[in-house]
Amino acid sequence: MTAQGQARLLDILDYWHKVEFFLPYALGKYVEDFKKWETRWLSQEILQQSKDSHWRNFSIPEDLQVKGFNLYIGVFDASVIATLCEPYLAALSVDENTFYEEQERVELEGFTCFAKIKLNAQAVPQLDAVSLSTAPWALGQTVSKGLGALGHQAFEDAKEQLIKLLHNFHGQRQQNDDPALMAEEVMHLHQLLCNWASFTPEQNSGSSVALLQVLTQPKVEKPLTQPSAAQATEVEDEEEPDTEIDILNSFFIKDIERAIASLQRAEQPLPLLQYLGEADPGKRIDLYTDNGRKAIYQALQPQCINPGHWPDEPGHAMSLMQQFAINTALGTLENSGVFSVNGPPGTGKTTLLRDMFAENIVRRARVLAGYSEAEDAFVGGKKPQVTFKGMPNTYTIRALKPELTGYEMVVASSNNAAVENISRDLPKRKSLGTCWNDVQYLQPVAHKVAAQKSDGSISDLSDEDKPWGLICAALGNSNNRKVLQERMFFAPVDSTEPNRPLTIRQWVDEYKGPTFKDASAAFKKADEAVNKALEERARYASLLEEMAATDEQAFLRLQQQSFNQAEQTRASAQQALDQQQQQLQATAQHLSSLQELERLIDRSRPVWWKRLFNTQAAKTHRDEQLENARLQRLAHEEINRAKSLLNNSLRPELESAQTALLFCKSELDTRLAQWQDKCRCLADFASRLGRPDLPSQLSELENSEFQINGLWHDEALNRLRSTLFAAALTLHEAWLAEVAPSGSNGKGFSANLAAISLLLSNKTPEDERLTQVLWQSLFMVIPVVSSTFASFANQFRGLGAGSLGWLYIDEAGQAVPQAAVGALWRAQRAMVVGDPLQIEPVFTLPQRLVKTLGQLSVHTANDAFAPNRVSVQSLADHSNLYGSVFKNDTDQELWIGSPLRVHRRCIEPMFSLSNQIAYGNKMVFGLPNAHAEQDAPVYSSSCWVDIPGNVEHKQVVPQQIEFMVDLLGQLYSRDGELPQLYVISPFKAVRLALQKAIRAAAWARPNHRPKLPAGELKQWLKASVGTVHTFQGKEQDTVFMLLGADPEHAGAAQWAASKPNLLNVALTRAKRRVYLVGDFELWGSLRYFDAVSRGKFPLQRMGPASFLAKLNALEEQTPS
Repeated sequence: MTAQGQARLLDILDYWHKVEFFLPYALGKYVEDFKKWETRWLSQEILQQSKDSHWRNFSIPEDLQVKGFNLYIGVFDASVIATLCEPYLAALSVDENTFYEEQERVELEGFTCFAKIKLNAQAVPQLDAVSLSTAPWALGQTVSKGLGALGHQAFEDAKEQLIKLLHNFHGQRQQNDDPALMAEEVMHLHQLLCNWASFTPEQNSGSSVALLQVLTQPKVEKPLTQPSAAQATEVEDEEEPDTEIDILNSFFIKDIERAIASLQRAEQPLPLLQYLGEADPGKRIDLYTDNGRKAIYQALQPQCINPGHWPDEPGHAMSLMQQFAINTALGTLENSGVFSVNGPPGTGKTTLLRDMFAENIVRRARVLAGYSEAEDAFVGGKKPQVTFKGMPNTYTIRALKPELTGYEMVVASSNNAAVENISRDLPKRKSLGTCWNDVQYLQPVAHKVAAQKSDGSISDLSDEDKPWGLICAALGNSNNRKVLQERMFFAPVDSTEPNRPLTIRQWVDEYKGPTFKDASAAFKKADEAVNKALEERARYASLLEEMAATDEQAFLRLQQQSFNQAEQTRASAQQALDQQQQQLQATAQHLSSLQELERLIDRSRPVWWKRLFNTQAAKTHRDEQLENARLQRLAHEEINRAKSLLNNSLRPELESAQTALLFCKSELDTRLAQWQDKCRCLADFASRLGRPDLPSQLSELENSEFQINGLWHDEALNRLRSTLFAAALTLHEAWLAEVAPSGSNGKGFSANLAAISLLLSNKTPEDERLTQVLWQSLFMVIPVVSSTFASFANQFRGLGAGSLGWLYIDEAGQAVPQAAVGALWRAQRAMVVGDPLQIEPVFTLPQRLVKTLGQLSVHTANDAFAPNRVSVQSLADHSNLYGSVFKNDTDQELWIGSPLRVHRRCIEPMFSLSNQIAYGNKMVFGLPNAHAEQDAPVYSSSCWVDIPGNVEHKQVVPQQIEFMVDLLGQLYSRDGELPQLYVISPFKAVRLALQKAIRAAAWARPNHRPKLPAGELKQWLKASVGTVHTFQGKEQDTVFMLLGADPEHAGAAQWAASKPNLLNVALTRAKRRVYLVGDFELWGSLRYFDAVSRGKFPLQRMGPASFLAKLNALEEQTPS
């Protein structure tokens, strides 16, 4: 890397680092999830009047006891950030769209704070566990020194100063008789932090300076297990400071700093470098062009198919672009790099990822199968010894050989629902095809992890939800990790049933499966069967391609030409020989005539005296004799020449020509036999494997049948590949069962399991280098884990660059670009999956602040890395050589990574509307039926409920709110439960108004049933009513889009219609029905919404009364 290139990358990371400084900690949102009795706002007045512990006394439920407190100190309104930064920001014209964009996307509102300080149950402050917000310090720096003074080193220096201040504070406290934090000390801490940050928020009379949260636990807890002394320490050590969040407001600052330091050390983590790099557009392959279709066809040949396949229904085929993405990713990421997939809703992103998981597990099993003994998986020599901070025990662990590493798989996303959908759903039985009910992997352990409750009891799971295997685990935040630890290692189920849930140690002790050698042999057999099948299909494909490009005449052309030429040569040689023989015969006859003439001349010889006197007669006779002799000599010479030519030339030439003819005849016969053999082979392939559907020309790949069904899929091959995956899992089980027993029966991996348990309980190895060994060990047991980006740095603390084999980023279009830095830095390979045409990432800071920070470097001044402009997906797409130039109906060009095109979620009209407004009609409908029967919760076809009106506040139209509340009330009254539907609005104000109206409504439950519990309504509102961002990555049968706005305030509507994203998300959440509720004349004339009102697939326009009347009429006809 050149110095200039390094400087560019460092400037990009520094830009994101500066942006993160200003993000406020969302204290207000955090508090929303608390019960009222759990928190107390502390004003200066309250603290000044509290002379004892009154300020921290809570009325908690009788069955709970105090476990500790969280003190959020230095409370202020987050909107101050924009106000204070205003004088330092670049001049930037703000149009109406930008104004509304910030209104809806920017969340710089509500309470934030300076820091969080933990107090134990006795209210003693844990000053070594302070979590600090960078925002107040950034504000102080900006006001006093300007934005250019912000930087990593400046903040590090400031933190060192704060540590000294806190040490001094702690030293002064040690003189107190009561170690509990006093009210006046809270004021002291508040002032200390304000002075340190050079920023003091304005305080109004009665405004809070701090918030105190009480932490509780049940008075009597059922122990999770009866652990050993060491294990007891693990479970009961609750007082160790939770150092998971040391920066309160940003989850990404630390990882950005690690990446900066790594680049400064000249390390080159390829995925991160590629993610931030400058792509060469000239090397890109547009998959919608002829060259692109050629690349697709080549990538989908049988030899490119991944041997490992998820145990799906064998008849289910990957779509064309799913298989292309898998094959190409596995090829391009063989060693390292980033590959992006553009996956609109319903296009099978999870299906794609499942096969990636299966293939990696098979590849690792192939390494395992190469060992003679299970213990051969470990590095020989001195065994590592690991101890944990604050823990007494030492564990002698085993490190895996390098060839077994690099298969670690992590799914990450900014969307918690996205990662949990994958990690919680894949272990369920319903994720497998019906013919794979016997497939399992650590099934009793997976059952315990999925079903055990906090009290140790086991939930009764449905058959579909029962896990088939511990294929993946939802980790991320510390609670998820602790839950996995507790359920996987402790709290054995009190049962003797053979199929009871088990801890991992119980499973090892009770294992009755095949030995490692037997499982290895079975895997090799399955692997050989798949390889044989793939090789056979590769030959079939090659033969089909060859035969399609020729016919018998063309196939034999060269040999036939050679034979014809040889035959012509032989004929010419024969003709020359015959001609020469004829000439020889003629010459011999001529010689014979001369000899006869000689005899006749001799008989006519003159008498002697005439010869004596040389008479004229004698002279004539002598001349005749001489002439005859001369002619005979010539004839003899000609005969000799002819014989020589025949013997030395013409006969050998003929023999050579005859030999050549025989050779060419043999070649022709051989070639003909080859043709006939190919025809027989083709017929044999066709009889055994069927005739595959293949395009006669590459342009046919655009046809829906090829897009949906792909190429070279068949049930027999899919069965073999899924069988191989199952055998790989069995081999992993057998390996674990052989290396993990305790004591002399094991091979040392039991200590690894014990250390993994501590790692999951948030304990940190003293030697950080061993952290990677422990994670590699965990991935040998659980192949896939998940984490949000927010938890990634804490979950994988201690892991360095390139320490994780595979990173899969889901919903990447909704992640700010800096969120992925730490994950990409730790990864060897990354597959990034998302859709930039869904909703953009939520971002907190004003556009002008982001723009001004970007202008501090020439490398970030063009907004190419601005968190409010780009996402993880768009940056990953930019670096991908395989993709397409996408044009929406505004003709804006966007390069997207390898696109998925077959949609299998929404029926009509949602599919066609979304396809038209967002995807340039490139999507292909993949469901068996485009329309559905009437069904609950709303028995009415999709339509537009036309409700004009005047706004009351911002975009809130009261008549629209009343309609929705009335509709929901009727559905609740009919069914006795809250309906399963989503209500989505483009505007936060509409969402808040609707939620308020719903909470205030009288929910009349029929048949004198109990009143709707407030908690149930609160949960439903949180899950079912929100802005578009709330429902990203989710789906529901029925969706209402509540539009709001009026003609006098049309700017908000015009903003919502400025891009296809908002409408597209709402449409693609709805599987069966969508209803737009709003002013038809206002919204129906706007871009994208006009496709819904009067395009090719318009929704019926209906008044609210007609809709409800029709709804009631249909419901009266529907059996209850």
